[in-house]
Amino acid sequence: MATTQSTLDDEAESASAESDSEHDSSDYHHSIGVRPTLTEGSDKDRTSVVFVKVDASMAETFETGPERGATAISDLFDDRRDGNITIDQAEQFAWAVTDGMMYAFRADTPSRESTTQVIVTNQPESADALPEPLHTTYQKLTSELPESLDIRIGTLPLELFGPSPALGTRLVMEEENLKPARRGSVSGADANALFEDLAGEPFLYYALYRRSSGLPESYEYQVTVRIFLFNPAYKISTESEYADCLRYGRKCDPADSFADLGVSSSLAVIDDGYNVSLYDGSVVPSRATDLPDFSSGQDRITGKTEFTQMQRAQYGASDILEDRCAWTSLLAREIDLEHYVGLGTVNPGVDPWQKAPQATGLDIDAVGVDPEKLLPDEVTIGVTEPIEDGEFDPDRTTANDGTDEHWERIKRVAVAFDNNGYDVEIVTQDTGSRPDIWIRRDDGEIFAVEVEYRTRSKPGSFYTNLIRQAVWGYKTITVMVPQTDDDGRTESLDTLGSWALDKLMVPMKQRDPTKTQLHNCSETITVDGKTMLLPEGVSESRWWLTRDAEYLLVHDGEILARGDATAPFEAFEFSLPRYYKNDGQWVVENKYDKPVQTYDDERDIEHTKVRQCHRPVDLSYVRFVEALYCYDPDTGELVQQEMTAEWDVEQASSRNERSHQQAFETFLVEHETDDAILERDCRPFICDWIGRLSTHDHPGKNIYGKYLKDYHKRERTSTKFGMDPCYPGVSFRYPRGLVSPDLPGLDTTPHFPSHWNIAAEDVLREPLIHGLADRSDIEGKAKDNQETDS
Repeated sequence: MATTQSTLDDEAESASAESDSEHDSSDYHHSIGVRPTLTEGSDKDRTSVVFVKVDASMAETFETGPERGATAISDLFDDRRDGNITIDQAEQFAWAVTDGMMYAFRADTPSRESTTQVIVTNQPESADALPEPLHTTYQKLTSELPESLDIRIGTLPLELFGPSPALGTRLVMEEENLKPARRGSVSGADANALFEDLAGEPFLYYALYRRSSGLPESYEYQVTVRIFLFNPAYKISTESEYADCLRYGRKCDPADSFADLGVSSSLAVIDDGYNVSLYDGSVVPSRATDLPDFSSGQDRITGKTEFTQMQRAQYGASDILEDRCAWTSLLAREIDLEHYVGLGTVNPGVDPWQKAPQATGLDIDAVGVDPEKLLPDEVTIGVTEPIEDGEFDPDRTTANDGTDEHWERIKRVAVAFDNNGYDVEIVTQDTGSRPDIWIRRDDGEIFAVEVEYRTRSKPGSFYTNLIRQAVWGYKTITVMVPQTDDDGRTESLDTLGSWALDKLMVPMKQRDPTKTQLHNCSETITVDGKTMLLPEGVSESRWWLTRDAEYLLVHDGEILARGDATAPFEAFEFSLPRYYKNDGQWVVENKYDKPVQTYDDERDIEHTKVRQCHRPVDLSYVRFVEALYCYDPDTGELVQQEMTAEWDVEQASSRNERSHQQAFETFLVEHETDDAILERDCRPFICDWIGRLSTHDHPGKNIYGKYLKDYHKRERTSTKFGMDPCYPGVSFRYPRGLVSPDLPGLDTTPHFPSHWNIAAEDVLREPLIHGLADRSDIEGKAKDNQETDS
């Protein structure tokens, strides 16, 4: 690291530490600046900034924004008004609103003064009345920017942007002596390009400018650029989500807009330091790095750390990032400032902040308004009619009714369906084969309703509910209920609906060329009264299903358990420790049945229990679901989610190519087998899958091997049925229609509300599961296994 950079960053950290010692963290969400002004009087006093709004209507007339903005920034540092004003640093904030772009500027002097700040709501009658350095900042902007721009003085409460972003990053230079390209040699790589790319997104752009005579070569300015996205769709909350991010790339890296300058993103630098384990899909830091595990490094991975530093106006990066980059702030000449100031405009057409219910973007008319009036209201759960002591408040009679939270949400969803004209019955009978709610339309059609709450961490339970109805021939209406945080704000319904659709499309956790990782369920595995345990130090069960229909429990390349896909878990082969209770103590045995430890309390056992995996019955569950809704707790209404895939575009050739590419890559794998997979075996399934996820027609007739790409080599083979088109050397990722003895829903038959006067045997339908034409076969197998086990 160059000496100049280290000195500058040490200075910033020192200043920050000094500030921290005098203020608690609550001071900083009320003001901005590396050295927050000490205020006197009301705690409503906030640091003032200069606001500029560029309307979308000015796009053609205001073409010199970057140049003029850069001139205004450089003029701030050149000002020596009577020798009394020295600008230490300047800050710029930018964000999109409904009809244009909002900008906020402020500057700091090196001195710390104790002053009383005044709240001003509009351009002052006399600019000379403004305190310094706000006066100089206002004068420079008004002299350099067009008179047609709306320029006001006001306060910028950062709490309006929410408690944390979904994604945050800074621009960095990864290589020594890398010089950013100048505007003249680069087209569309700058802040204006970023604003265009993010026009419909809730974002905050932040740039901090400092000037120093100690920078190398002819550089004059040190620029720290941070960009934050608030759309929950970009949030990484779990290790598996980050693993997918590393495999397939981030949905959005704002630094891409600057890529042609030769700068990179702190997100890309951090991502390069992590790998996805080939054995279990976990995220691990590379050996030659000081990066922490995901659990402790999540704030860096999401950019929340950068957001906190921005709130405190710290420009120095963490040691970990400093060690991995040549520069964590950018070096710029005066002409380079044009890349970062921006001052362009966009036209979102809608309020982009609607995508981020926990945040809002301040518009010019809100300058000076009490921030408490601008912050989003806390979301509370409400319904359109009372539910206490009514027909939707029956007593719970089984453990399957779930937690109190889940039960409350079932009642609210029941009210929503009732308001939509359905005959509704919450299920409370003591049976293991039942949905959460039965509903009946006016035409007599009956639907099973599953209310899913807190299922995103347990997709296995999500699938179990779907299979239960599919066994009995009923399509499920799935209702996703968002979670709320401590402040009452809810998850994004779009994000929740997208998660559910993704899991319905492909019920697999992870895929490699030969096997498929499955989601875990909550049930443990017990054999002969002994509960299976994972080896010491292993914290998660990672089950894989092979193309040969065999389950494998794998860790670090070692097979810990295996069994046939249609056999009960109790019949698997285990090479694992296990524990049981004997004479009041808990005994742990090794895989050779030798006792190795005893415990007085079961909670003292440090090993993790083996969880059962979800046992899939098909490659996709889309056909099991009649409709997908998200429940809006703010309105008490059901919001139907469109069950369409990302490739569902109007252009037929593009739609067919992209849909078939995903289908073939997802459902077929290479397999050294003499049994070629016949086109007539896979075509109907893939056509149906595509058709259910598209608002357009079914795929073209000649898509398989003759239209656009050959996703797998297609040949003709002679069978007893004649010459059939087939795909040699491949098979389904795992066999369709896998049926195990513990298939959900086989123990009892559905019970309908007594007042409906419906006999189950009169309305039971054929199973929806592929290859299961009659339940009697599998019911017989289940009874045989129960008799054997006893």
